[in-house]
Amino acid sequence: MGDEGWQSLIFSFHAVKNLTTAEGGAISFHLPADFDHDEIYKTFNIKILHGQSKDALAKTQKGAWRYDVLEPGFKCNMTDIQAAIGLIELGRYQENLDRRKQIFEQYDHAFKNTSWAWTPLYEKQEKISSYHLYQLRIKDITEAQRDAIIQEIFEHDVAVNVHFQPLPLLSAYKNLGYQITDFPQAYANYSTEISLPVYYDLNDEQVMQVIAAVLASVEKILNL
Repeated sequence: MGDEGWQSLIFSFHAVKNLTTAEGGAISFHLPADFDHDEIYKTFNIKILHGQSKDALAKTQKGAWRYDVLEPGFKCNMTDIQAAIGLIELGRYQENLDRRKQIFEQYDHAFKNTSWAWTPLYEKQEKISSYHLYQLRIKDITEAQRDAIIQEIFEHDVAVNVHFQPLPLLSAYKNLGYQITDFPQAYANYSTEISLPVYYDLNDEQVMQVIAAVLASVEKILNL
């Protein structure tokens, strides 16, 4: 929400997201009536279609095939094939969400009573998670121990990840002068976190394999 009262929402439809079009995303706007919607559309159209002055539909009208290129633009429009994938995904979104919730609950049941686990908060009175990432955190460990646990989990043929690396750890931001020591909470969250797999096709047997791998790996590395 901006100072002027207009709203925008940005969505990612990357392949690993709850709703995917294989790649890409969308921006939606809810603007007051005094905004020139046609002018906004025209501006975005130029930016995403190689700087062209017309979109594909406009060029199909009688006698309107000629177009101009007003600036060096980018190609950021969604293809028809991607849109078709998105429509199918939209139709099964609730089914996908329900399965992800089940996986979250299985993980919670397995880890919440251990002495070392911080399980993610994904339901509150006023909001509910989209169940996109299950970010398990291990209490009182170093980054090196976290990395060793991840490596041990991989030895059990289970792939896990870390979401996300704080920007000051990345070269582009280090080169701008950012230092991770200025962001201790971000580093603490990152250095103890392991993202477990959560996706629709993960069956109960595979979920139990993930759980067993995590339990065995934490116990081995921390000598529990």
